[in-house]
Amino acid sequence: MEALEARNLRSRIGAFELGPVDLKVNRGEIVGLIGPSGCGKTLLLRTLAGLHEPLEGKVFMDGNEVTYLEPHLRGLAFVFQDNALFPHYDTHDNIAFPLMLKKDEETETKVQKRAKELDGLSDYLDRWPRELPAGMKKLTAIARGTVRKFNIILMDEPFERLDKKIRVELRTLIKRLLMAMGESVLVVLNDPEDAIAIADRVYVMNQGKFVQQGDPREVYSEPSSSFVLELFSTMGLNRLGNALFRPQDVELDENGVEVHLEHCGPYDSKRILCNGRIDGSEVVLFLPIFCKDRSVVKIRILKFFT
Repeated sequence: MEALEARNLRSRIGAFELGPVDLKVNRGEIVGLIGPSGCGKTLLLRTLAGLHEPLEGKVFMDGNEVTYLEPHLRGLAFVFQDNALFPHYDTHDNIAFPLMLKKDEETETKVQKRAKELDGLSDYLDRWPRELPAGMKKLTAIARGTVRKFNIILMDEPFERLDKKIRVELRTLIKRLLMAMGESVLVVLNDPEDAIAIADRVYVMNQGKFVQQGDPREVYSEPSSSFVLELFSTMGLNRLGNALFRPQDVELDENGVEVHLEHCGPYDSKRILCNGRIDGSEVVLFLPIFCKDRSVVKIRILKFFT
């Protein structure tokens, strides 16, 4: 039995229409929704949560139909993109809020336990939201959403508006927490690196519909279309004739194609990002850092898409 299932689900906001889509989240599975801004990811999440009424179709949670059930009766945890913290509550009371509503006698124990599981959050329990770093605001929102009993976690772009260092640290922490909890998760993502790092399976969305699904590493390796190929290439695509390839899908090869490099800059400790030309066509390539002083290199393109 799936933790969450949507069948032939359609929804609309303004002139934008979502679906029909079919979706499943198995128990204990982390599933990502990935696609460009405006493709319908958040609308789908809100429709599944009962925050937006569908046009047609059905939603099931733990085998029970909840299509028109009120959100608070669905047994879900929802982590909003903007965190939605109460500015007049400190971190402790923000986390405790769902438990205080139910007058849970174990509120203090549960708050302390969840804060401890989210490394470092225990040190911020007496801080106001305005005093929290961006990463701690996100952890507070996650703690509040997951401190009570639930059937599934819905997360809307938890890594947005975070710098790279905090982003990497936070997704590692969240992945570890989710694995330890063993709960089912549906999470909206924009970055393929986030999807590969955190999701067991992804649905790729475009213009309100799913265009591919599967293990994110398999989607990266075997994209079903040039749209998916480009979505999973954060540095864009190169075009040679009718063929497309990603900047990272190359390796040095003395018997390969000659590239005239025009500008190179550091990308990380091991790679440089270079602009160059192959037979007059402009390309962008990731190359080993020792190529930084070269004007010509020879490469083999590992993967084409035509």
